[in-house]
Amino acid sequence: MLGTPAPKGSNRAMLIGGRARFVPGGSKVNAEKQRGFSAAIREKIAENASQWGLAQGPAFVRTALSVHIVFRLARPGGHWGSGKNAGRLKPGAPLAPATVPDVDKLARHAIDVLTGSIFDDDSRIVELVVRKEYAEPGREGATISVDEWREP
Repeated sequence: MLGTPAPKGSNRAMLIGGRARFVPGGSKVNAEKQRGFSAAIREKIAENASQWGLAQGPAFVRTALSVHIVFRLARPGGHWGSGKNAGRLKPGAPLAPATVPDVDKLARHAIDVLTGSIFDDDSRIVELVVRKEYAEPGREGATISVDEWREP
């Protein structure tokens, strides 16, 4: 799946003028990224709905689930060489994206998009394996698999 993975911000409630108000987390830039990533997931679901048995609703209802997600993130420009080394990683470039976005917020966003279309409720997830890695240029996105959980 292509698209740029985007984390879900932390929402909160605040008292403003003596009234409780909902304040969405994250920036406007991130909100745009969230919309794009959500759209990419929904598009993939729509493309495969009949193949995945989603015509009558979620494929997984009232069953324990195992979800595996790999997020492929773009490398920052500073990881790449320049001049004769253009297109090559610098020797000191990190192997893994041990920086923002947080892997749990990426997962939360993806799971929220899948809820209602692939499975009926995210409380059904009993196993969640999530990883983020750097993508090859142009291969940013995520790979998501959802299966019935089976006892190890």
